[in-house]
Formats: sequence, structure tokens, C-alpha cells
Amino acid sequence: MSKFKLLLLSQAAAILLTSVYLLPGLSARKALNAKTTASTNFEFSPYRFMVYPIRIGLATRSAQTYVAVGSAGALFVDDKPVFTLAPLYPYSLQHGYITEIATGRSYKLPRDRRSYIVAFHHQVWTNNRWYEGCLELIARGDRITVINLLDLEEYLGGVVPAEMPANWYPEALKAQAVAARSYAWAHIGTGSKWYRTEGYDLVPDVRDQAYKGLAVRARSSDNAILATHGIVLQDSGRVRPGFYRAWVGDAFENFNMRKSTIGNALLEKITGVPKIIGVTVKQWDANGNACSLQIIGAKKSREVDGIALAKMLHFSTAGILDARQQGNEWIFTYRGPGNGSRGLSQHGANMLAARGWSFMLILQQYYQEPDGHLRLARLAGYDYGGYFRRLPMQSVKTGIKKIDVSKTDESKTDESKTDDPKSAGSKSDDSSTTNE
Repeated sequence: MSKFKLLLLSQAAAILLTSVYLLPGLSARKALNAKTTASTNFEFSPYRFMVYPIRIGLATRSAQTYVAVGSAGALFVDDKPVFTLAPLYPYSLQHGYITEIATGRSYKLPRDRRSYIVAFHHQVWTNNRWYEGCLELIARGDRITVINLLDLEEYLGGVVPAEMPANWYPEALKAQAVAARSYAWAHIGTGSKWYRTEGYDLVPDVRDQAYKGLAVRARSSDNAILATHGIVLQDSGRVRPGFYRAWVGDAFENFNMRKSTIGNALLEKITGVPKIIGVTVKQWDANGNACSLQIIGAKKSREVDGIALAKMLHFSTAGILDARQQGNEWIFTYRGPGNGSRGLSQHGANMLAARGWSFMLILQQYYQEPDGHLRLARLAGYDYGGYFRRLPMQSVKTGIKKIDVSKTDESKTDESKTDDPKSAGSKSDDSSTTNE
């Protein structure tokens, strides 16, 4: 084939691609410039397929802000494109209008409904950051609120590496993903402290969770999100907010461990064994709790249920880990409550992961119930392979499916995991954004 024919073919291919991707936007701009009422014929939906949409408030009642799109886009009102947007051109949102800075072309934003800035490849820019999804606009007089609307799992892609360094151990990143997903889910819609007044679910900082958009995305954290796809913490049939911080208390509390001193007389009274000389863990259950303890006396020995003993001793959880004698007293080591406002220690999780703990065991350490069990669930609408089910944007919470932790966790806690927490190594000493 001659070079001339090859050149003609390449030009024809370029024209064809232009007609597919650019002509809809160009024709729309021409129609709008001519002030016609003809509808714009875009070849893409204003919304990406979302299983659980989440709204992040990026600018609240702002007098002026700037936006841009990474590919050909448009401003949508009532699911119809009304104003075309050129890729990588900045647009001003001010005085109730969106204005193309380069040309002065503008469009008045509706005040009685939300409008949407959408790009073909679903990447949008505002507040000096690029984000996945689209931008939702709420015009209130001369003030405009800008919201990032995207799917819950895509949102986590900008949260997990912002909250925990992406070079930390994979099992720690998985635990972080479950905690962040649980926190987000519990604060969507009616659970949000912002939605009723501002129209969004969360803010992108420590008032909720750090969220830094596309720039912070990392393969390691994306893999952790995919590996835990849709998994959340469960409490009484509902999703429990997964609170977490960088550090929790001292070195011992950082691993959600507590110590209590029990007098010999009290322990003898509760167990019915006089002159106790030994308290030995005979069996740990799959959750790492001492389910059987042997109380050894000078003339009598007895096996007791570890969970029942923890309740009788008024420990905060049933997770007795170890016991040792100190004079006429016994020092019991047990898991802390974990489901309070402190929650997961991010540094502690990474140290445990460095010692080979799976993310299930890490979550067990920080979020177990008072009965010593960890309860997880998978959100309805997600499958284990990580594919999105195609639902409309208005999809709502449809329930959760229980997960049998004992069957999904391949490893088991042993006595060596109750060693001094200070001996646990960390892959990185970098601090991360904390969640109050």
C-alpha cells in the first residue's frame, strides 16, 4: 500500500474519532452560542454507575470557586446538558453563574434544583485537586456549594492512602479500608451531620476523614480496598462507624490491650478454688479469647469459662489474653473495648500486620463486641469479585449480608501475640491524618 493511501486512511480514522468524541460537544457549543433551544446530544451519561453514591462537600456556600474538566464535558440540569465545557479550561462559579474565563461565555445556575459538572472520563477539578466522579452544584443566592458525587468504593481510593501511608503493610491497609468504609457508610444520608443543612454527607478533612482525590491514589491501597470490597463493621444489624486514630494512648493501649489487678481473695471467691497458685490459659477460641482457664490451687484445681470469668471480673470485654501472678495479686491482660470513640490505632494496626496478623485479626483486636466476637458484613449490591452492580444514582441502602468471620479468617491468635507491644516493628514511622 502506498504512503499516500496510508495517509488518507490515517486522516479518515482521525475524522471518525473526532466525530465520536468531540463533535457532540462542538455541536452543542455551536447550538448554545446561537442561543437555540435544541438539546445537546452527548454520547455519555451525566452520572457514572454507582452502587452507593456518596457526597463530599468540597466548598460550602462559597462566594467564588473554580472548576475544570479533564475531558469534554458539560453542565447538566435535569439530566440534560445545557452548557458545554472544554477540557482543561478553567470556569468560574460566582454570583450564581458558571463562566468560561477565556471567553466570558456564561450560564445562570438554577436555584431550585441541583446541577452537575460532568466530564466524559469522569475526572473533575476544583480546590486545586482532581477528583473522580462529577461535581454537584447547589446555588443559594450568590453563594455556591460544590460537592463531589461518586461511588463509595471510588471515594475510599482517595481516603485510605490519605489516612494511612500506602507503603505500610497490606493487612494494615485492609483494616484501614474496612474502618474507613464503615465510617463513611454510617454517615451517609440521615447519619450525616451535614446533609440536612448543607446537602452533602461528609467533608474531606479530619472532621470526618481525610480525602485527597486522585493525586493520592496508590496501587497498594487500591488493592486493599478491592480485597475488602464492601466489607463493613456490624453492630446489632447496623453498620458501626469505624472510628480510628493514628495513636491510641500508651504503647499498651495502642494495641487495644488493658490490664487489671485482681486480688487473690476475690479470685478464690469467684472460682471456688482456695490457695490459688496458678491461672493458666488452656484454650483460646478462633477469636483469640481465652475460652478455657485452669485455676490451680494447692489442693484443688478447676477449669472455668474464660468469657464468663471476664464478665464476673467486670472487664470491659470478654477477651482475656493472659494472666500472671504478682505477689498476692493476679495481673490479667485483656482486650480493650475497641468500639468506643478511640477505635483502631493506625500505628498499632501496622505493627500487628508486621508480625503477620491478618486484617481480620487486627479488626478483632480493636472492634470486637463485649461478648468477644467480631461481626462483619458485606453491603448488599457488592459481589466479592469487585464489580459494580449497575444501579441508578438514586439507589438507597438495601441492607447488609452477614459474614462468618470464623470461616473467612485463615489464621488464629496464639500466645506469642500478647508479647510486649513495644517489640512490634513498623514498616514506616510516617504519621497519618487522624480521625477524631
